Amino acid sequence: MEELSIIDQLAQLRITASSQIPPHEFLYTWNGTPCFAKGELVAVTGKAKSGKTYLNSILMAAASGQSFLGLKCLINRPLCVLWIDTEQSADSTCEILRDRIGAMIGETPSENLYHVFNLRSVNWQNRLLCVLSAIAICKPDLVIFDGIRDVVGDINNYEEAQNLIGQLLHVASDYKTCIVCVLHQNKAVEDKTLRGALGTELQNKSFETYECSKNSDTRIFTVKQTATRKYDMPGRIDFCLSPDGLPIPCEVPQDPSSSAAPTIRSEKLSFNPEYLTPDGKIDKTHLFHYILSEGRKMALPQLRQVVMKVANIQSFNFAFRVIEEAHTAGLIQTIKEGTETYYQLVT
Repeated sequence: MEELSIIDQLAQLRITASSQIPPHEFLYTWNGTPCFAKGELVAVTGKAKSGKTYLNSILMAAASGQSFLGLKCLINRPLCVLWIDTEQSADSTCEILRDRIGAMIGETPSENLYHVFNLRSVNWQNRLLCVLSAIAICKPDLVIFDGIRDVVGDINNYEEAQNLIGQLLHVASDYKTCIVCVLHQNKAVEDKTLRGALGTELQNKSFETYECSKNSDTRIFTVKQTATRKYDMPGRIDFCLSPDGLPIPCEVPQDPSSSAAPTIRSEKLSFNPEYLTPDGKIDKTHLFHYILSEGRKMALPQLRQVVMKVANIQSFNFAFRVIEEAHTAGLIQTIKEGTETYYQLVT
């Protein structure tokens, strides 16, 4: 009976060229690139205080349907979010939910859509049961699990690591949810690998990995995709904090004497000459009359992607600045249609 059971199981698990398997469903696009797939694990990593919680806040705010820093929800409804916080105090968790995410979306986060649990006071042996139960009860589209290190006794125990990641993969698949797992990098400055056996197993099984970092001099945070099984997200996302402590886009200052200077100069030389003024600057009037002619309208992520392609701009942030300057100069304007904001020419 046991042999037949295994044969039957293998028959169910077999993949052929004619297998009818639904494609991945992604929760977001980031600057036009699909990301954060349902039914998968995503790793978020970085050193201590490198912006991991800010990235989580951006993900949770964008779940409302609004676009933040080029991150846009693909699902035609607000996402159901489960946030498990094992690291911060309950007061800090509440403050982030109320004062950061609430401020970003412009309203008090709905209790029906944002399910937030602080498990720092729970014994570590019981935390995983709480996490799995919360997923079963809430059935979220997106799980922010910050951090998974706090549900194992030994981060270097390979058996514990395999059991945990195996359970999370199983739950993600069963409930068609994307589980974002937050885990620190090793403490050594040059060592960017994820900590312990748990980090190795998470890296091996994750659908995507995002690395957060912070420049201590400029106080600018950077997020970049370092691994993916599907779509490569080019470039990186840079942001700083507004006076209210909210993440906002920003330009990375360049030191002319640094090794980055030749890259900046070479990028300028690569701009499409058709859309340059005689002094080598982007001709915004020509550019946007070409892109948005004949009454076209575009949302910000699409517009930035087209601006980059047409003008051959390599930097997401520079393209954003070109759009903002054209908006400030009165060349383009925003219009609201339902919950969506679009850009069009000023006529």
